[in-house]
This record gives sequence, structure tokens and C-alpha cells, in this order.
Amino acid sequence: MPWIIKINAITNFAAFLIGILFYRNFPKEIKLVFYFVTLGAITEISARLFMHYVIKNAMPIGHIYFPLSVLIVGFFYLQILKGFIKPVYILLLVILFEIYSIVNTVFIQSILEYPSLVGSIGSLLIFMMAVAFFIKVMIEAKITNLYKEPLIWINTGFLIYYTGNFFYHILYNIGVMTTREVALLAGKFFSVNNLLFYLIIGIAFLMFHYLPKKKQVV
Repeated sequence: MPWIIKINAITNFAAFLIGILFYRNFPKEIKLVFYFVTLGAITEISARLFMHYVIKNAMPIGHIYFPLSVLIVGFFYLQILKGFIKPVYILLLVILFEIYSIVNTVFIQSILEYPSLVGSIGSLLIFMMAVAFFIKVMIEAKITNLYKEPLIWINTGFLIYYTGNFFYHILYNIGVMTTREVALLAGKFFSVNNLLFYLIIGIAFLMFHYLPKKKQVV
């Protein structure tokens, strides 16, 4: 399992470095994806430092990460779903989620407990937005080559990532991961899912830089 975690971290920071190199060429919506990747890199470093210098429990970092990640991804979908879903609906969902995140941390799940409830709801929200974008693409039929469209790669990455995360969080919610074997298996699944996501995002960043701008559809 340690080798999966190491490769996962490398993939995360590789996507982050690619984003830094080409950031100034990114349109506004892709800069939001870069902010999400940056948040992931900062969270990875913060969790390790927190566990080393504060307490052997990185759960407080998760209580910060989940609300911020959904906020950033929510604004990303606010951009790419324009003309298909009214912005007020997405804003309302994001605001309600942020309020619930605060309530959950203060009254429901301890800051030292894994925020699985927040993670489950956030993953479900992003999953629905990702599906909505694919529906938008099919209805509008403006993209002639899906394989060469970076936004398709990014949306696929979010769909895979948050679908996997939803089931990962659900396992916590129903108390399945009480045995060491199940917890290790779930941890491996989470790491592979994370690795695949950042690999897809890294490819999409490269595509936005190297593909002719006329092929970039928003």
C-alpha cells in the first residue's frame, strides 16, 4: 500500500506543476480546476505536517478540505453549465452545502472524526453536476471530437473521482470499515481513484496548452 500512496502523491504534484507552467494560458474555468489541484497539494502537505507536529490525526484537515473543494468545483460547474442550468440553482446548492458543513463540524461529527457525511453529500452534488455537463454536451452537440476536448477529460475526471469518493464515504457512514482488512482495501481503492483523477487532470492541462485554441469548446 505505501507504494500506491507515493505514486498517488507524485501524480498529485505532477498535475500541480503542469498547472503552474501553463496557468497563464488557462481560461477562467480551467484556472478554477488548477485551484482545486492546488488545494489538494496543500492538503497533502498540511496533513503530513499536522500529523507529525500536532497530533496523529489529520481529520481536522478534512473538515476544511471538503467545504473548500466543493466550493471551488461548484464555481467551475457554474462556468461550464451556463445557459443550461441557471446559476442561482448551483449557487444555492453550494451555499446550502457550506452551511451544512459548518453545522456538521460544530454539532454532528467531531473535528477529530472523519467528515464522511459532508464527503458523501459533497460527492453526490458534484456527481450530479458532472452528469449535467455530459447531458449539456449531448444536447448541444457542439463538440465534434470528444477525445480532443479537454473539458470532457476534466469532467470525466470529476465524475470518476467523486463517484468513487461517494462510495468510499458511504462505507464510513454505514460502519463497514471497522475491520483492518476492509479499511486497507478501501484505502487502496481511494488511492487508486485519486491517482487516476490527477492523471486525467494533468493530461487535460497539457491538452489546453498544446491543442489549437479553435478546438477548445466551453
